[in-house]
Amino acid sequence: MIKAVGEILREQGFDQLKINKIAQQAEVNKVLIYRYFGGLEGLLAAYYKQEQPQIAAPTLDVEHLKTLPLEGVFQVCLEYILNEFRELRTNVVAQEFLKADLYNTHDERNPVVLEREERLKKIIDELASMIGNKDGRGFPAVIVSGLTLLTLYAHQHKEVMGINVDTEEGWARIETALANIFHGAYLFHKERLANLNQSASGDTSLGDASPGEEAA
Repeated sequence: MIKAVGEILREQGFDQLKINKIAQQAEVNKVLIYRYFGGLEGLLAAYYKQEQPQIAAPTLDVEHLKTLPLEGVFQVCLEYILNEFRELRTNVVAQEFLKADLYNTHDERNPVVLEREERLKKIIDELASMIGNKDGRGFPAVIVSGLTLLTLYAHQHKEVMGINVDTEEGWARIETALANIFHGAYLFHKERLANLNQSASGDTSLGDASPGEEAA
């Protein structure tokens, strides 16, 4: 039955996860789904636990980031988000769970994804504090939302602003634009921190200081 859930997700999508269809796919009586899992919600929870459908890229190491100069922090964060969405583009099941969350087709969300999101929010808050940004979540929220929409457009073979995001060439243009955005954010924070340092000590040089030192 759990296997049948994955098969339907890959072949037909999250919207087709119905008790009758799962039972038919698994070649069992639907009564067994209620007997063993208590219904669709319990079966989905079992699927989450066994398969853990998620993007498996390692999380950010905030202690390592603290040792890097400001430019290095933004570069690591850029590479992280690029790798996340490169994997998502090829992970049909993860995309289906993402769409389910967006469209609220089921109340049950992937607990693995929720836990990962909570960890990332803590890291983002800590990094924002290091560089003196009072609202660090705003920037990644815009970036993630935009890339999520582009990924779903790609899954539906649609163009955005004349760019075919379902092709490697089209996605490469998106990644180039994202790199420019991150570089611009780095330059903005570099100048802001330099102004803060100048006000505090009269020294406008940032050198290769780590973010913690820059924000001091």
